Order: sequence, then C-alpha cells, then structure tokens
Amino acid sequence: MEIVQTKYSVEKNLEDAGCTKDFIKHYMSLQGSGREQLNILEDYRDELVTQMHDVQRKLDCLDYLLFYKRKQIGGI
Repeated sequence: MEIVQTKYSVEKNLEDAGCTKDFIKHYMSLQGSGREQLNILEDYRDELVTQMHDVQRKLDCLDYLLFYKRKQIGGI
C-alpha cells in the first residue's frame, strides 16, 4: 500500500517541523529524488537533536544553580 501525500501536506509538515521557507523550497524542488530528500531530512533532524542536547545542557546548568540556591537559603 502506497502512502500518498499532497504537496500541501508535505509543506505543512515541514513548516510544523520548523523548516525555513528556503529549506521547504529546496526540498520540494527535489521531487523524484527520494535519496536526496531523505538525506536533507536526516541532516535537519540531526541539527534538531543537537539543538535539543544544547538546550538540555543549559537546563542542567540552571537546575544545578537552582538546587544550590534552594539549599543555600534553606530548602525553599
């Protein structure tokens, strides 16, 4: 069974994933080149994972400071 996606649904999904208009335009221009589309989607996913890890590291730093401050002022 083949999954059919309309141009609109693909563009909307890319937009919802945070892709820029230039990225979407480039992706859509590669219609018929499944391997290239797959490669740029995987690259973008890798970028998002890296961003997520960067944010997690920042949260960890803040959590440490919050823990330290709460302990310092008596467990508030």
